[in-house]
Amino acid sequence: MLADWRHVCAARELDAVWPALWRVFRATLSESGDQAAPMPQRVTPAARPIATAAHPRAFRGTKFQPPKQAAPVLDLPAWLADDRLFDGFLARHDHARLPIPGADGAPLASAGVADRVPTVASLLTHGTSPWPALPDAFRRAFLWRLRTRPSSELLAWLQLWRGLGGAAQGPALIVPATLCALAPHAHAWAALALTLAPPRQIFFLTALLKQRAYLLAPGILAQVQLADINALGAEDDRFAAYLNAVLDNLQRKVSVAYTLQGCALANQLTNAYAIERLPFTLRASKDCTDFPVNDIGRMQAALGPDGDHWPLRVWEKCARTPGLAMVLRETCWEQLDAGVAGRWLSIFTSTVWYDDDHNELEAQNDKRWRAHLAIFPAWNRDLTTLSKTWQEKYVNMVRAYACGWEDGDTLRESASYLAPVQRKLCGAPFSPTIDVGYVLSCMAEALPVEGWQQLADTEERTWLSVERACRRDDDGTLIGRGMSSLASAWPAFAMHGLRAAPASLMRAARLLACLALERRRQFLSETAHTVWFSTRWTELAPDDACRMLYRLCLDCGVQSPVPRRLREHFEGNAILSEAQIARHCRVGMSRLPQVLLAALEQAILRSIDQPFKLHDRSGAASHAVRLAAGIDTNRKRLRRFLREQGEGQTGAYLEHPLNRAWFARHPRIDALAWQGGALCVEVDSLPGVRLTLASDPFDILMLGTHVGSCLGLGGLCDYSAVACLLDANKQVVYARDAAGRVLARQLLAIDERDRLVCFSVYPLNANAALLRAFHAFDQAKAASLGIDIYRHDDDAYDVAIVLAEHWWDDGVWQDRENYAAAT
Repeated sequence: MLADWRHVCAARELDAVWPALWRVFRATLSESGDQAAPMPQRVTPAARPIATAAHPRAFRGTKFQPPKQAAPVLDLPAWLADDRLFDGFLARHDHARLPIPGADGAPLASAGVADRVPTVASLLTHGTSPWPALPDAFRRAFLWRLRTRPSSELLAWLQLWRGLGGAAQGPALIVPATLCALAPHAHAWAALALTLAPPRQIFFLTALLKQRAYLLAPGILAQVQLADINALGAEDDRFAAYLNAVLDNLQRKVSVAYTLQGCALANQLTNAYAIERLPFTLRASKDCTDFPVNDIGRMQAALGPDGDHWPLRVWEKCARTPGLAMVLRETCWEQLDAGVAGRWLSIFTSTVWYDDDHNELEAQNDKRWRAHLAIFPAWNRDLTTLSKTWQEKYVNMVRAYACGWEDGDTLRESASYLAPVQRKLCGAPFSPTIDVGYVLSCMAEALPVEGWQQLADTEERTWLSVERACRRDDDGTLIGRGMSSLASAWPAFAMHGLRAAPASLMRAARLLACLALERRRQFLSETAHTVWFSTRWTELAPDDACRMLYRLCLDCGVQSPVPRRLREHFEGNAILSEAQIARHCRVGMSRLPQVLLAALEQAILRSIDQPFKLHDRSGAASHAVRLAAGIDTNRKRLRRFLREQGEGQTGAYLEHPLNRAWFARHPRIDALAWQGGALCVEVDSLPGVRLTLASDPFDILMLGTHVGSCLGLGGLCDYSAVACLLDANKQVVYARDAAGRVLARQLLAIDERDRLVCFSVYPLNANAALLRAFHAFDQAKAASLGIDIYRHDDDAYDVAIVLAEHWWDDGVWQDRENYAAAT
């Protein structure tokens, strides 16, 4: 075709390019340009000169050449581009001398008949059934692609184009023409658009193009299903999202019926962000033939309005998680509160994921999921038999157990041992609000089968001690991590300590968890070879064991378990009989677990405090040392701060060049007024309670630990406490009672536009009197600085990270104005 076109463009004689001209004619469509070309004249070859009396030298052999006639003008490309000009060329052409060839190359019989001068339109229809008179817009946009297709397809696209309004330009022409160019056989898909209202016809055709659905069999989407999609999407945005979801899912062989079920659930959403994400939410990776629509309604009723995101999530999970439909059917949703129902769902949706690109991971997760299904009847039975007072605790315990356990085989095996323990912990005399599920799961996963049996046989008083140690959530997290490491490295020691000295074991585990995981493993490996833990105490004679314990306790500063009279006997200050020695040795050896755990605590403290020597300074300093041992983010800055404190440079971090540079960039902020602690606000109706800025740097690091938030020791964002201390643009406000106990706290910051940003008050259940006092403190602080307070309806704030590496933004105090003082 390209070669023919080049010959036509370069033609000087018509005869030489005659076949190429007609091949180009039949393979292209006319499209005249902006430049008008002259009407073609008759094109005939020049006649040979004949010898006459006037030109005798025209005979052969003479040198005379008669004057040449002007060559005819051949502007074939311009004529092909304009049907009017090409019709003029055909009208002046000598058809008898140079007949028009047909598609097969043979001359057309009727092309040169005198009373039937050929035209472009007649030539295009020659040899086929008569085509209708085609409008110019349709010919220009569709005909080139349909020139070799059956006439039935041309008629189908013509009917479609007319059904869309017969537009000569715009989307109503461009979109169907593009679809026709890509897939002329897909007119059945395109014809479905005519069943929709005119405003949505282009939506449908655009979706066909976007999702490439025209490559699929046209009957895969029935007209009645398209009507259902149209009925669901009251707004055009929703209709487009549902339609695109259906067509996109069809590419992965997800049935229209299953996607429509998801669309029906999505139609209940009112949240703007959730609606925006519908194209992603409705994307299904697999088809699902078992989706319990009726049970989804029961589930929604239990979850309440705050759980409106769950139905779509469950819809997507049902396809990827075989057996989830059974869980939804058999759960007694009517007996569950909204919070319990949400946590119960998360056990079976958040703890298992499938990754098609990693077969090994998929197999591992499949085992875990099969284990969940196997244990589900027992979990469901226990949950429904519990009163609502205990259901939340039970679900939290099961969730920690199911989420934390990696190996599906051992998870299933352990259930027969641990399920009775979980059930026992959800009843009197235990607390319904203290969760020890994470500690139990961490211990059990690290223990062999014998350890599971020992956990099942553990006495009630032992679990009460564990529960008391886990009153704070962050403490429970730390104890769980520490117990996991202890049970992995020293299983026998951990179980013996749990039976004999549970309170001491919990303290040691909490302290051990302050070390990072790898450092924890290394520490336990090294400590196992020390004399405390390598000695086989039970194989020694009681007298020798007590003497050895006494010396070790003196050397390490650990309180001795040896009774006073026996110590005096060892020192030569008392004489005891054999019976007295034996009795005192029994007492001393019975305290061995507590002593070993105390020695373990001492070893951990020496390990983490060795560079700083701050542990004995104060409880807050000890907390800072433990924080530095466990964090990765902001670790370098915190360790530098602790070294400076140990060397007596108490305010060095305040004078850091980065902090001074921040104040230089914000000349309106008076450093003394911002960092000074003169402001004090008393709390009405709470005598002795007052709000002040924290001045002790170690105390600032406890802003999360004091109130049990995620910034506390062991919390998810504990590293952020370092930023609250080190950055010059951040301050912490504490509400303390007369005894100095922290009742609540708030973080204040100055953003880059010199506005005071007041973050949420913690704990979140602080009473109204405290909240009003914090509001008053914020107002007074802003007034003392001469700056405004940021309000959540202002432009977004930008609080810089100055000296730290990372900082967690708690979020601005949203309902602050509700606690303004009455005027």
